[in-house]
Amino acid sequence: MLVERCPDLADFWLGIIWLRVKKYRFLVLYFSSALFKVVVMHGLQFLVLLALAISSGANDLVVKIGAIFFDTEMKLADAFSAALEEVNAVNPALKLEAIKRYVTVDDSIVLQDISCDLIGSGVAAIFGPSSKTNSDIVEVLCNMTGIPHLQFDWHPQQSSRERMNHQLTVNVAPMELFLSAAFSDILASKTFDWKSFTIAYERSSHLIRLQHILAWKQLHKAGIKMQEFERGDDYRILWKRINNAREKFVLLDCPSDILVDVINASIGYNMTGSFNHLFLTNLDTHLSGIDGFYSRDFTVAVAAVRIRTYVPPPVHDEIDVFDNSVDTRFSSLGSQLVYDSIVLFYNALLEISQLPGFYIPNFSCGRGFWQPGPRLVEQMKQITPKMVKPPFKTQRLQINADGQRDDFNLEVYNPIIDRVTHIWNKEFQLVDFEKLRENSTQALKQKRLQNKEDFSQKPIRYTVATRVGKPYFSWREEPEGVHFEGNERFEGYAVDLIYMLAQECKFDFNFEPVRDNKYGSYDANTDEWDGIIRQLIDNNAQIGICDLTITQARRSVVDFTVPFMQLGISILSYKEPPPKADIYAFLNPYNAEVWLFVMIAMMITAFALIFTGRIDQYEWDQPVENVNREMERQNIWHLSNALWLVLGSILNQGCDLLPRGLPMRLLTAFWWIFALLISQTYIAKLAAFITSSKIAGDIGSLHDLVDQNKVQFGTIRGGATSVYFSESNDTDNRMAWNKMLSFKPDAFTKNNEEGVDRVKLSKGTYAFLMETTNLQYYVQRNCELTQIGESFGEKHYGIAVPLNADFRSNLSVGILRLSERGELFKLRNKWFNSNESTCDSNVPTIDDGQFDMDSVGGLFVVLIVGVVVALVIGVAEFLWHVQRISVKEKIPPMLALKAEFYFVIRFWLTRKPLHTYRQSRDSTSTGYSSLEQITSASSAKKKKKSRRIEK
Repeated sequence: MLVERCPDLADFWLGIIWLRVKKYRFLVLYFSSALFKVVVMHGLQFLVLLALAISSGANDLVVKIGAIFFDTEMKLADAFSAALEEVNAVNPALKLEAIKRYVTVDDSIVLQDISCDLIGSGVAAIFGPSSKTNSDIVEVLCNMTGIPHLQFDWHPQQSSRERMNHQLTVNVAPMELFLSAAFSDILASKTFDWKSFTIAYERSSHLIRLQHILAWKQLHKAGIKMQEFERGDDYRILWKRINNAREKFVLLDCPSDILVDVINASIGYNMTGSFNHLFLTNLDTHLSGIDGFYSRDFTVAVAAVRIRTYVPPPVHDEIDVFDNSVDTRFSSLGSQLVYDSIVLFYNALLEISQLPGFYIPNFSCGRGFWQPGPRLVEQMKQITPKMVKPPFKTQRLQINADGQRDDFNLEVYNPIIDRVTHIWNKEFQLVDFEKLRENSTQALKQKRLQNKEDFSQKPIRYTVATRVGKPYFSWREEPEGVHFEGNERFEGYAVDLIYMLAQECKFDFNFEPVRDNKYGSYDANTDEWDGIIRQLIDNNAQIGICDLTITQARRSVVDFTVPFMQLGISILSYKEPPPKADIYAFLNPYNAEVWLFVMIAMMITAFALIFTGRIDQYEWDQPVENVNREMERQNIWHLSNALWLVLGSILNQGCDLLPRGLPMRLLTAFWWIFALLISQTYIAKLAAFITSSKIAGDIGSLHDLVDQNKVQFGTIRGGATSVYFSESNDTDNRMAWNKMLSFKPDAFTKNNEEGVDRVKLSKGTYAFLMETTNLQYYVQRNCELTQIGESFGEKHYGIAVPLNADFRSNLSVGILRLSERGELFKLRNKWFNSNESTCDSNVPTIDDGQFDMDSVGGLFVVLIVGVVVALVIGVAEFLWHVQRISVKEKIPPMLALKAEFYFVIRFWLTRKPLHTYRQSRDSTSTGYSSLEQITSASSAKKKKKSRRIEK
């Protein structure tokens, strides 16, 4: 009412309102002039107005600020209001008054109208809108009118020309370029060391923050794979594609509100095992509720990042020990950046408002330029975190000359247990958080960690996938009354090796034989692996061991340690039992019928020679005089001479009896032809029979095996040996593979045991191609098996682990240590070169081409029989001769026999008298005198004896 009665007082009131925008000093100047006017015109009323002026000067200076939010960003609007409350409580001399506007759609015309409305309302700054808008109309209008523009989230990177129209824009959100560099540094660090991985990103994500990663690795199978998905999709399809690619390392870039749903879809595809790795790029991951996955079954190594917030200094006095409330108004990064933008503007305004020439903007859009605006923006660029009150919510907020934030601290933490592990900064790169805490001089830098166990970092008990197959892995026989449990149930080379490695590398393990008992082969039709490899891919096992060959196909889906055994491929064949010794094998070239007809032919030819020789006059000798003085002719072709000629001819020895007449010569010539063919055919057939065993076993190499058609051969279906033949470019290997495919019945087997059994049952009609070590094991324990030829195709056995498993190097080092100490050599001798063989060691295993007595004994039998027969005939003739002498000389047969026998045994005598008995009486040279003396002495002894009897 006082103002209405005094127009001067109305002017004074308006001046007071205007002065509220100024500091108190400007109020005093204006108050002094008004005071003089009032004192002159109205004395009493001046005292009342003086009191009003003094009370009005004590109030805050109010500056209007505008904010633009989308209607879906109510939480940011609430954080904006809460931030105003806190900054307005800092200094009573300056107050900020907010004018908030909301938009529903991204429309540049609507934004233009709202911006002009705010400028016309006299705002000193405009905050927002967020990056949901694609228009820069707000930045342009602010740049034209001198009104500072503050942003609090990520906007597209600007070119130099665009920055000319955005000179009054300040963004407190970290630059995406530096975020991209941070992500790249983290994944390339020794702590992470990601070599290949898949980037799964939601379509609306800003891939610009991944540009350093995309430039770091190439987009291919051995580098980076990209998988895109949309909000609301069936996220299982995403994880199925990743799982089919055998990926263990995934970078997931998606909004935090769908993060839990996306990760939850991966559980059905075994992507949450201890050897899976997940890197989350959303800076609000800690608000997604991902900590709800905390359990012993969720052991995936999860790492996330967030801007490190301000940590207040320790407070030792308690306000209320029972007050456990937590301020969640600024928990999200967006709310923290909104807070920081207001704090930044408030502190800059606090400095600029004290300078001369500052005034509140009061003009419409496009009709003026606020001069303090550029100075206010420059002041925001000079403010450091240590200068501001209240402190920023995020650390190291500093604006560069382009109005961008290029410095911040980035936390790397495990969102499952909310535990910080590393801090990244553009100056110091990735630093271990524990080292920072140890080097810190502050009493407390971080809130006390929750007492949660990190299942992803806990030393785990490895599951060892293997297959049953001697001598590598088999069930242990239980003695009566004994029952084994756990790993004690198994034995074999692989079992002993894992025990040694566990002791060497300090880990525990459980053996799990695979159900299909397969090594691991790829099926192109189903695009799936089986056996041990499948267990490693599905995270059901961490180690795979048996006689598992390192191949390129397997290396594409799993990793291998250094080889623990080097070997090749050999041919397992059935060893024919040695044939029963036949001493008459030399008669085998002809059967009994042929030999009979040969003897008959010899007899007939001998009689033919006798008959022809008797009728041929040229075969009779010249007449000679006989004992009776008669002239007679003699013919040499009697039975003995004819048989001698026939036998000598067929034995290729010749004879000194030769025919003289034409008929005899013709007959002899044809007999020689027959004898030559018979003897030479026999010799040829004998050589063939002698080498027949070698012909039956003439396979000495893979080339020989391929060139023959009698013996089929095969290997394990889908094993490394079959892959070796199927992918080889060698001629013999390709021919062997094509033959194996064409054999009926199927030449392939399920395992080594089936192949060995098939070789034994085939009795020489099937050969099995297998690794040398396994072959030696079965040959030593099966006497009917043997190895053919030398080994070929060098191969290696290794321990399989999941791709990029960090413990692979430890296992490799353990294997090398065992090898250097000779443990692997001892282990191999234990299981492959044992002395358990029951085979006859005297049986030669290698045919050196020499014959033993069993092979040629028949020849000695023939010789012995011939000698015996000759001696019998000779003795018979000798006795016949003695009988003739006894009759002719009229002496007792025994006397003649003794005389002839003594002469025979005196082999140095080469001449024998014609009448030996009559000449031996007076000559001792023949030996008969001694015989006669012996006879006389014997007669004298008999006479003396008879006389004694008579007496």
